[in-house]
Amino acid sequence: MEEAGVPQGRYYRPELDVLRFSAFLLVFLHHTLPRGKDFCAEHILGSFAPVAYAFASACGFGLSVFFTLSAFLICELLLKEREATGTIRIKRFYLRRILRIWPLYYLALVLGLAVAVLHGGVAVYAAKIGWFSIFMGAWICAIEGPMSNPAVALWSISVEEQFYLVAPWILRYFSRKLLYGFCAAILLSANIWLYFLGKASATDHRIWFNSFVQFECFAGGILLCLILRGRLPRFVLWQRLLLFSISLVCFFIACNESHLRFDLAGDQNPGSWFLVAGYALAAIGSVLAVAGTLGVDSSLLPGWAIYLGRISFGLYVYHDFAIQGLRHYKIGALLASPIGNDYARSILDGGLTFGLSFGLTVLMAALSYRYIETPFLRMKQRQAVIESQPIAGRRLTIL
Repeated sequence: MEEAGVPQGRYYRPELDVLRFSAFLLVFLHHTLPRGKDFCAEHILGSFAPVAYAFASACGFGLSVFFTLSAFLICELLLKEREATGTIRIKRFYLRRILRIWPLYYLALVLGLAVAVLHGGVAVYAAKIGWFSIFMGAWICAIEGPMSNPAVALWSISVEEQFYLVAPWILRYFSRKLLYGFCAAILLSANIWLYFLGKASATDHRIWFNSFVQFECFAGGILLCLILRGRLPRFVLWQRLLLFSISLVCFFIACNESHLRFDLAGDQNPGSWFLVAGYALAAIGSVLAVAGTLGVDSSLLPGWAIYLGRISFGLYVYHDFAIQGLRHYKIGALLASPIGNDYARSILDGGLTFGLSFGLTVLMAALSYRYIETPFLRMKQRQAVIESQPIAGRRLTIL
């Protein structure tokens, strides 16, 4: 370990922006790659197609990395605030979260309603989006299943908001020993839920969208923060690559062997112990990804990846709008239609849909960051006790 080496009152690690973008990219792959019964994939890959489907399903654990990283940073920043000032200013914490999340979150819900109106399904989606508006999106998806509206991606934001209800209070009043106990309680609760959901043969969406299940990753992030105690792991490059590779292997095993996300593969609930083991692997893989990224030499980080990490909230919020929009209007199929061979046309269609939706997502996120989010981020910075991620376009010395 080594000391973080940042001035008092400041905590910014650009390598975590790169990790944010990497986590988003995994989620994007999860939503664009075929996860089962794709004739083109089976024609090209043959008997290896199920492996590719499992990889595509495993990419969904990019969301677990987001949860773990969020908990790590919240814990790190609030503990630094407590050490610097003797307390945690709860009101300022909530103001910062509101200014960062709510403007884009509620804009996306309005866009989701607009999509529902355009497609003639506003009566179907209005009630569900209403639950999202009070940050209960995860629970309505767990109970009724996910909606096909592109605003469905916001369910994970509702899980984070539920975590924020308790995080500042716990970090303000609990000692480090009590924080370890708090994490143990979260882990116990998550695994009890998984055990009984397995016994009940619950559907995949009742498990995946369950906030208590996802809190296991938040516990992992807090534990990593407590273990590091403000220091940075000292790994050489090959060790970091190994940790990140192990992280991906954990995600893959969780899907391919423990059969997490079993509905995506057309399987049945694998049972309690497979669920417990699979979600533990997902949490461990997420912690390894964060630990392996912390402390990377900033000179090794490409500027474009740092920038995309800074706008990753917008990338995540808008990506399903871009993907569903291009698929609905069949832009890729239209552009690939002159190709005579069925397989070549299908490959080109998939490639164009992937590339165009990624480009459109980046464009939407960049414009949103510049013209919608930045004014609120300036207000958020005025509420900061510990300065963290700078606004893109503004310089911040990296030590």
